[in-house]
Amino acid sequence: KLQNLEAINLVGTNVTELPVEILNLRKLRSLWLGGWGDYSNEYANWGCKCPLGIGKLICLEELYGIEADSDKIVREVGKLTQLRRLAITKLRREDGKELLSSLLRLTNLRDLIISCIEEDETLDLQHSVSPKLEFLTSLLLNGRLERVPQWVTSLQSLRTLRLFNSRLREDENVIGSLEHLPNLVSLSLYGAYEGETLCFKVGGFQKLQHLEIVQLTRLKWVRVEEESMPSLRNLQLIGCKLMQELPSGIQNLTRLEYLGFYEMSDELMHKVLNLDKRSEDYQTISHIPQVVIGQWIDGRWEGTFL
Repeated sequence: KLQNLEAINLVGTNVTELPVEILNLRKLRSLWLGGWGDYSNEYANWGCKCPLGIGKLICLEELYGIEADSDKIVREVGKLTQLRRLAITKLRREDGKELLSSLLRLTNLRDLIISCIEEDETLDLQHSVSPKLEFLTSLLLNGRLERVPQWVTSLQSLRTLRLFNSRLREDENVIGSLEHLPNLVSLSLYGAYEGETLCFKVGGFQKLQHLEIVQLTRLKWVRVEEESMPSLRNLQLIGCKLMQELPSGIQNLTRLEYLGFYEMSDELMHKVLNLDKRSEDYQTISHIPQVVIGQWIDGRWEGTFL
């Protein structure tokens, strides 16, 4: 009966290594491992070691939380050509090219998560090997990037993009390289940028509806030009402690329904809480139905609606 098993879910358990017997489950379609943390521990994630030969499970459509503890494992992943969802953790810099070669074969992928082995490791995903991933709708990259990989900027079906701990140094690498993704609806920048200013330029992010700017520790100013992000509904700024001013040009976001300030500087929080209705800042955000100020308390967000 076990040989006919189609799904295993070990997310959140203490299992750190799968037995070699897992390779006997040739009908397995879904294998979920490891887990994720939360805001308080910077979205820490962990995976699970899999035995060599994992590529024999050719019916797998979901492989979530496999550890890339060797180039051989990364190569094995490329044999799982039915995969629609893949989350791979602990990727080493030297295995980046091998992973891209494997991704070339995974033409059915819809959801992809790649996480580096440690905080200071670089995700080396910028090579001549360029996976097409024409059906990919969701991508998360967790780790330092020297720049946004070229293949990411050509993902025509991508709807959700999350960049964690990328530490990019130029606005053009972050915003300029992504603003023309034609179907991008949701963008999360968590520790993804080390500059002082983010500028959303004219004509960019035409379909974006949800934007999170989180833990950009050097960010001081956000500027939104006219005709940028015309579809934006939800904007959240979290843990950007050097920001003391409201985003410039936020009045241009005429469809914005929710604006959240969480764990921001005392100066900005005080300013938002005490806006004079006759002030320019008040006029800037008066068109937004919901404006919220929040704090992370006892493992969850506590917010105040203005």
